[in-house]
This record gives sequence, structure tokens and C-alpha cells, in this order.
Amino acid sequence: MTRVLIVEDDPLLAKMYKTKFVSEGFDVTTAEDGEVGLKSALEARPDFMILDIMMPRLSGIELLKKLRQSTGGVDIPVIVLSNLSEKKEMEEAKNLGVKEFLIKSNLTPKDIVEKVRGYLRESQLDRPQ
Repeated sequence: MTRVLIVEDDPLLAKMYKTKFVSEGFDVTTAEDGEVGLKSALEARPDFMILDIMMPRLSGIELLKKLRQSTGGVDIPVIVLSNLSEKKEMEEAKNLGVKEFLIKSNLTPKDIVEKVRGYLRESQLDRPQ
């Protein structure tokens, strides 16, 4: 079962995303802030991470920096979901290797599941047989 970590400080959004991913057959863990998200990512080694930018204790960008500096988090694929469309955050996230920077209000949970599935299919095709 594919493991997804959702790092989102809005409990309603986190629950909505989790419900959709679980209904689509994913094993989901949620984290309510960047510190818990970083710890969860390094301990659980998810197959994919959904990450908010604006969070308490440790922002999504700071989480990404720490994750990419650790040996266990360098290759975890990440999609950033944010209400921000600030060019600076988008560029910083891209430089830290995120798959995509998406605006929350433009997507449904189903859209996000489909994006993750697409990236997971790509990564399966890239693996040596």
C-alpha cells in the first residue's frame, strides 16, 4: 500500500485530504505542523508527501530544507499545496525539488489524488526492471 504523509495545519483540510486518499486505497499519516511533519517523514519514509507552506513551528519551506539535507529525506517526492502564490516561495520550493507547487483553492481532493497517482506512475516507469 502506498504511504502518503499530509502535512497540513488546518484540521478540516487535513481530514478532507486524508479521507479522499484513504478511500482511494492509500495509507495516510497526517501531521499538524512542520516539526511533526519532518519527524514523521524521517521516521515513516512515506512514498509521497503533500505539504502546506504556511504552518506553525516550522514552515513548509524550512521543513523541505531540513528534509533535503537529511539522508532519509532526500528522495521523498513532494507536492506543495498552499493558498499563497508568492513567486519567492514557488521558486524556493522548486529549488528544493518539489514535484509541483499547487494553489489549494484551484483543486479538489480528487485532483490531488490524481496528481499523486500520476507522479507515482512516472516513478514506477523510471525504475530499472
